[in-house]
Amino acid sequence: MLPTMTTVDLIKLAIVGPLFFMLAPAVGLFLKNRAGWQRVVFALMCFMTINGLLGPGNWGLTIASIETYRGITKGYHFYFNHAFAIALIIAKWREDPKSFRWLPPGLGWYLLYCGISLLSIVNAPDKNFVIMTAHKQIFASLLVIAAFNTVRTEDDIKFFLRVMAGTMIWEFFVCLKMKYLAHMYQVHGTFEHQNPLAMYTVLVAMIFLAVGLGPKFKGASWLVFGFIVCGGIVECTLSRGALVMFALGTVATIGLSLTEKITARRMLFTAVMGIVGAIGLVLTLDTIISRFHDKGNGASAELREVMKDACRAMEHDYKLGIGWNNYALVVNRPYPYAEIYYDWDRSRGMKPNYEAANGVVESHYYLLIAENGYAGLTAWLLVIFIGLWRNLRAFFFFGHSFLRCVSLGIFMGCALNYLQSTLERVLVQPRNLMLWLIVMGITARLEVMRREARQLESAEKKS
Repeated sequence: MLPTMTTVDLIKLAIVGPLFFMLAPAVGLFLKNRAGWQRVVFALMCFMTINGLLGPGNWGLTIASIETYRGITKGYHFYFNHAFAIALIIAKWREDPKSFRWLPPGLGWYLLYCGISLLSIVNAPDKNFVIMTAHKQIFASLLVIAAFNTVRTEDDIKFFLRVMAGTMIWEFFVCLKMKYLAHMYQVHGTFEHQNPLAMYTVLVAMIFLAVGLGPKFKGASWLVFGFIVCGGIVECTLSRGALVMFALGTVATIGLSLTEKITARRMLFTAVMGIVGAIGLVLTLDTIISRFHDKGNGASAELREVMKDACRAMEHDYKLGIGWNNYALVVNRPYPYAEIYYDWDRSRGMKPNYEAANGVVESHYYLLIAENGYAGLTAWLLVIFIGLWRNLRAFFFFGHSFLRCVSLGIFMGCALNYLQSTLERVLVQPRNLMLWLIVMGITARLEVMRREARQLESAEKKS
């Protein structure tokens, strides 16, 4: 079951062990009661979710790497920002063990989803692939614990947003370099593909927009600029789904903000964005229309349906799924699901290429059905529903305030990503997963703030 370790893997292991399980905890002890240094480490943890500086990178080490595999996990990944998460966890735990929480609200449901998905290992042709993905998903939950225990006040959330604004400005610089110096048609920035970059950007952009339009505070205009930068990034990617999601999210966020409370700031921004958006659309309309009419769009749509047929066949044969991270394996020979792809090729008058690896289904939800069965899909839907509900509840609970706007932004950004997941499996990508888990940690903090505020209100009424 376990992979064969090469000499390179042993060297990596010799680095990973001391770095993550000795040095990181030691740094955590140093960070105890050093709030300034903790913010530096937290900023690095967040910035490093883009996992590259001037292009796609790998800020971490991968043991038993299988780069030729087309599945969602290609080895045992140890990302360096997870080491920063460990340091922050140790620091906050040692500072105040009583207020520290190892299981923030929502994390238990996420770990339950991971546990249910692990059950698919009984059907997996390659059980090692299942363990790889379980390691990635569970180890990444350290980001939830670190974010929740580090972000405790409104000022901490504002610091997070400033860090992310700076991160997106840097990402925009990389995108402009690729677009105008490297002359790329669809820019991917520091990501492997343009679609994950676009939806990562949509998630954080909606938070920038909602908060930037909220009650004014020092740095609010910086977030509005960050939102505009995010719009530029999405336009550079020319991701059809993300272009639609960004426009939809912008209209919905502005509409809900105005419904919540009409302010001069919001009215002015709406008018300005309408003018700027119209000018930008005119300047880029030809390129966008060309992208939506690219050759191959029809065949791509047909292939999506073929992939869904393969998912249904796997679920029919194995109720717990074919095995987490095993889809890319079983849609190729000698497994029977490969014939679903080949039959489609034959129906188009094409000879199947038995040497080329078949692609992985694009829809995240169908991938869950295939690999983890309806049990895994249900568990995932429960996780995302609880997160959305908590943000929606926080939006209605808090009055016209910074926290209400944060809740609105997270709700909208996550909802758009979940909607796009019907077409693209963006949240299984490491960068997107890391950002989402950090945001889930902040959602957990908002939930605790709401509970504490409610308890205080109840106590005041009794007195």
